[in-house]
Amino acid sequence: MPDVLADAHLKPFSGYDQATAFLTEQAKRANVLHLSYWYLQFSDGTPDQVVWVSTYDPEYMNVYMKYFTPLGDPVIETVMDDRIVDWAEWLPSGGTQAEIYEIAKNYGITKYGLSMPLQVDGQDKIIFSVCVNSDDISWPKNRAALVQQFKPFARRFDERIRPLIVSRRKGEAVFQF
Repeated sequence: MPDVLADAHLKPFSGYDQATAFLTEQAKRANVLHLSYWYLQFSDGTPDQVVWVSTYDPEYMNVYMKYFTPLGDPVIETVMDDRIVDWAEWLPSGGTQAEIYEIAKNYGITKYGLSMPLQVDGQDKIIFSVCVNSDDISWPKNRAALVQQFKPFARRFDERIRPLIVSRRKGEAVFQF
């Protein structure tokens, strides 16, 4: 896989459009379908600020936020417990994650994806996801390579986008499509 970290050392993003364009470019360079970054800022156990920057189709993002939201998504809730979630392992259990996937696959999102937590001080949560084309036989090898490649990338992306997040007024939701 190409080195997606090559451009991750650059200065902070000037805006959410630039961050989205960067993720789109890096997804193409790494030959992955989608990259997604969630920043969930909590106050008294409730999300106070939500930032979602992603290469997903904006229509999918709208549908997701209308019907599910991060707090109702069992994959995100598991990642918030600091565990990496393999989407392919979650789908057979049915429930909400299967409902989400039934919609997501209509927007080019496969079951071959990972959601990874990034450590952050306090009660805030950061979740970075990567989605690829794969098959059941190749997926275990692909999964390990994705974690190795994208965990450091996710940390650097967070470093570049965090100044935008910090500058936002507390309590204002941001969904950048």
